[in-house]
Amino acid sequence: MATTERKYDLYSDSFREDTYATFARMREQDPVLFQPGIDGETPIWFVTRYDDAEAVLLDDERFVRDPRHALPPELLAEWQSGLPDAIAFIDSHMLNRDGDDHRRLRRLVSKAFTPRMIEQLRPRVQEIADALIEPVVAAGEMELVSAFAFPLPITVIAELLGVPPADRERFRDWSNAMVRPALAADELERFGAKMAEFAGYLHALFEERRREPGEDLVSALVAVEDGGDTLSEEELSSMVAILIVAGHETTVSLIGNATLALLTHPEQRELLERDPTLLPRAVEELIRFDGPVERTLNRWAAVDVELRGRTIRRGESVIVVLGAADHDPERFEAPGTLDLAAERGSRHLGFGRGPHFCLGAPLARVEAEIALGTLLRLPGLRLAIPQEELRWRPVPLFRSLVALPVAWDA
Repeated sequence: MATTERKYDLYSDSFREDTYATFARMREQDPVLFQPGIDGETPIWFVTRYDDAEAVLLDDERFVRDPRHALPPELLAEWQSGLPDAIAFIDSHMLNRDGDDHRRLRRLVSKAFTPRMIEQLRPRVQEIADALIEPVVAAGEMELVSAFAFPLPITVIAELLGVPPADRERFRDWSNAMVRPALAADELERFGAKMAEFAGYLHALFEERRREPGEDLVSALVAVEDGGDTLSEEELSSMVAILIVAGHETTVSLIGNATLALLTHPEQRELLERDPTLLPRAVEELIRFDGPVERTLNRWAAVDVELRGRTIRRGESVIVVLGAADHDPERFEAPGTLDLAAERGSRHLGFGRGPHFCLGAPLARVEAEIALGTLLRLPGLRLAIPQEELRWRPVPLFRSLVALPVAWDA
């Protein structure tokens, strides 16, 4: 099946200003849609209804993350030929594996991210949040993304992994390179250089931990043996790279989006201020309402699949649009309404579903609860610029603000 034109614009600034209206049209008119992706050429299936989205996420046999399980050798070689050499050192992680390979890699890090283990971090997360807020309280204003939403989770994941928090701006640079699409030759060249730099940093870190292990996750991964299993150098660097990126990128966006939602829904914010015990439930509803992960990474059909009367052929790409599924009126009553007291938020797909359910979900929840609870202590917290002047990052995977200027009564 060939297609050359996009029916729906999913990449421009204008789309970012009208995201959920676009998703509503897709759900209603084209719930399983085949159109070119960001390069304007490669066709992708976009799945937007909740039931279909959940079915794809749960089915890791027919919808796979590893293209080796779906693409014929000649297409796989063509796909791999455009990737920089350094990509292997940051790409051999559990998000890109299926079945036993995925379970093996996930098992090696899962013990560090259990709800019980993460709950023990809560006092330290609160310390970091307080240390970020206290110096700016008297100023009465800040740019929330760079001054609070970014440094909070990057400090937490850096401490958990045992990498220097002083390197956090470098992590942000590498993270931006990993999540921003690189299409043109010069963009791919810069991407390759950034990834080589990142891989070099990680190798030096691993050697340091082999010489002087500490009580951190990198030391544990370097030394790990689970039933005789060990991580290869590529798997080790890829694992740490994805933990650094996923460990802060999504939470930065979550804190920014959730704060914006509260500031633009004052009655809901007041509800939370009156009853802070609602915070855990509120975080789930805020993720459903305007979640940080808008779409999943590509999956490939490992066999021909019928979905809502459309035939997805083996080897074709599939993306689940989580932001559309979480606003599906067949699953959520009045989905465009923010209701922090509702129980419905827990049914959202913001952390995925099935084998690839977000390993860091317990950490993201704790960080979001603490971040929002800390921010709500600022009296009269409000947007410092008109809402229509806010801008969204041009990153298809995430729904993420470039900046969020806020003010309060100092």
